[in-house]
Amino acid sequence: MKLAVVIPWFGRDLKGGAEQHAWQIAKLLATRGHALDVLTTCCRSHQDDWETNHLPAGETVEPEGFTVHRFPVGARERAAFNRVCADLLSRPSAALKCGVPPVPPKESKIFVDELIKSQALLAYLAAERETYDWFIFLPYLYGPILHGIRIVGDRAALQPCLHDEAYAYLPEIADAFYTAGRLLFNSEGEQELALRLFGPGIAEKSHLVGGGVETASLSIPKESAPNGAASAGRYVLYLGRKDPGKNVPLLLRAFRRFRAQRPNSDLRLLLAGHGAIELEVQDAGAVEDLGVVEDGRKEELLHECAALFQPSQNESLSRVILEAWMHGKPVAAHRACLATAVAVERAEGGWIGDSEEEWAALFGEVHRSTPDALAKLGARGRRYAEELGDWNRVVERYERALQPTKRIAARGPQSTSARGTQINQFLPNLSFGDAISNYAIWIRNQLRTFGFRSEIYVRHLDPQLEHECAVFSPDALARSDAAIYHHSIGSEITPHLQNFAGPKCLIYHNITPAEFFEPYRPEFARILRQGRTDLAGLARYFDISYGDSSYNIRELEAVGFPQPSVIPVPVDPQKWNFAPDPQLMGELQDGRTNLLFVGRKAPNKKQDDLVTAFAHYLDFDPDARLIIVGKGETNDPYGEDLRSAIEALGLEDSVLLPGSVGDTQLAAYYRTAHLFWSMSEHEGFCVPLVEAMWFDLPVLAFRSTAVPETLEQAGIMFTEKTEMRQIAALAFLLVHDSALRIRVIGAQRERRRAFLPSSIAPRIEEIVRRLLAAPRPEREKISSSTNR
Repeated sequence: MKLAVVIPWFGRDLKGGAEQHAWQIAKLLATRGHALDVLTTCCRSHQDDWETNHLPAGETVEPEGFTVHRFPVGARERAAFNRVCADLLSRPSAALKCGVPPVPPKESKIFVDELIKSQALLAYLAAERETYDWFIFLPYLYGPILHGIRIVGDRAALQPCLHDEAYAYLPEIADAFYTAGRLLFNSEGEQELALRLFGPGIAEKSHLVGGGVETASLSIPKESAPNGAASAGRYVLYLGRKDPGKNVPLLLRAFRRFRAQRPNSDLRLLLAGHGAIELEVQDAGAVEDLGVVEDGRKEELLHECAALFQPSQNESLSRVILEAWMHGKPVAAHRACLATAVAVERAEGGWIGDSEEEWAALFGEVHRSTPDALAKLGARGRRYAEELGDWNRVVERYERALQPTKRIAARGPQSTSARGTQINQFLPNLSFGDAISNYAIWIRNQLRTFGFRSEIYVRHLDPQLEHECAVFSPDALARSDAAIYHHSIGSEITPHLQNFAGPKCLIYHNITPAEFFEPYRPEFARILRQGRTDLAGLARYFDISYGDSSYNIRELEAVGFPQPSVIPVPVDPQKWNFAPDPQLMGELQDGRTNLLFVGRKAPNKKQDDLVTAFAHYLDFDPDARLIIVGKGETNDPYGEDLRSAIEALGLEDSVLLPGSVGDTQLAAYYRTAHLFWSMSEHEGFCVPLVEAMWFDLPVLAFRSTAVPETLEQAGIMFTEKTEMRQIAALAFLLVHDSALRIRVIGAQRERRRAFLPSSIAPRIEEIVRRLLAAPRPEREKISSSTNR
């Protein structure tokens, strides 16, 4: 591959985490035979003036085998930038809301445009976009990075080095994550933070690559320690900048609290790194500021410490934690920093703290622990660090992440048999937001990818989707070499498909039992009954049949379809690779609990039961809000009954009925919800259950029809509705019991992958092969058959 590493500052001796990482990956990727250029500026480092060209422009070839291209920096509006930056830094973390810009658009633009400027670098990216397979941008924050990603588009591989800070909430940052073709993360926690900030649309292009560490020695004999670290006795070590941004004041206060509780403890606190701290009288002999130490001294300190404490809340990967683990030492990390907290929890290599009291207790834990107990924790951490922090493994993960995306199912049907062959789909209607409609569009796109001509024909056309389909006519069916018919209701087009003599396939999405609609819309109930009657009659006309669930297959088998197969509905998280509605995001992140259901208003969906159960839920969580998203029919009696029930229970201020919404609004509802709650009593598949799983929403659902097989072991289901208060109590637990919530979300993350398009596409290939293998009468005979 030909690769470019794009970073504002670059140099062999730069000490910043991103800069060290960039040097290592450039060296190692070049060593493995990749053609690699580094694209950077003439500015020397982050600490130097960003408008000064300290280094000459042009190219230099490093001994490690890669070329560095340096581009001049230009003047910037420093005063304007400093004003906006100060405003951002003043925002308390509690005031930051996902999807809500922390400053007005004009201010946000100033921040991004005036960070560091290099028009020459951006011009090079534009001119050479097609020259490179990938541009690896890092870190996320700076102007050349954000503008550069916009220029090279899906050739960008962003390695953000992301922190949970005000800058990360700017819309330009979100745009960079949505635009980049790959996202490369240093740690599992950093990836978790990105998903929390930017949603599931980035999930499938996200890759954990890790970051390597170098340790001069892993077994320094005590007698070789030139500065007598061993003589310091038992000590906890802090390595890093000693400033409030790294939470060092919290660490000092916690240690003093511990010493007040354990005045006779011999445990000390040693701090090493840039910056200075103010020690108090009571710190004498117990706290020592070592200042900046050389690498050898740092290794010695790590080798001899009892544990490393890392209280910073802003890390994408803590190199010192990995280094401590490499030395077999346990570590403590801040609960609010996902990058470090998740690593400690997954490794089981230390402890997590948050408040001053908790950190003081962690000092007590080290004080009480035996050397063997500490060594066991350190050994677990070492195993984790050897996997995540070994440079050879890191570079291998880069190579896997940057492999070209394989076209889904680009083999088999891409044969000469596809040329000129037209496989069309037919269904009663195509509706905006409808799962069957989206499924048909996806199948059409797959068929076109295979090389077939393919269109969608419907009896009733939704104006919002008129560009995706055409109105059904017998002539359109006659022109088809093969047909795919989606059956879900009684329709005038059914007899035409029944009589079509060419190769054909039926996909069954189930038909809601008419009994649900009889009290509300008897005319619609009649159409549903007709659909079930038609289904039985279709069995002898379709040798090829599928259902989108086993529940549906059982119905096909019951009416005589020969050997039907399952083809689930694909649910692609990349659908959500965009920013949600910012105003709605702000309104819904007001501290209230958001309970969500998505689905058309219909008596089988039982939104009325959901409202009844929600009334009980309010006894546990009075400020909660129920949001029922979904289209309702005009003047629908069921919808009127639902509104009457809400009014009768006095829930007008607690239940939202936004109706049919656009994608940006739906994304906002999913992103801000705390629970997906379904009381539906009839589902042939239920796409919103899978969508909820992609948004890491724990699912609580009534066990009915196809719901159990859609969820399998994920989510939580209940089988009775007689005790609504108990169901409400279960919902409350799913929202507020963090351990239960984590377990449920973990199971959902496994289950949701079964519905990825890449998992479903081979079944479309199977349909195509079966259609091509079926007898194909002459077109004249087909036309005659369909016009009878």
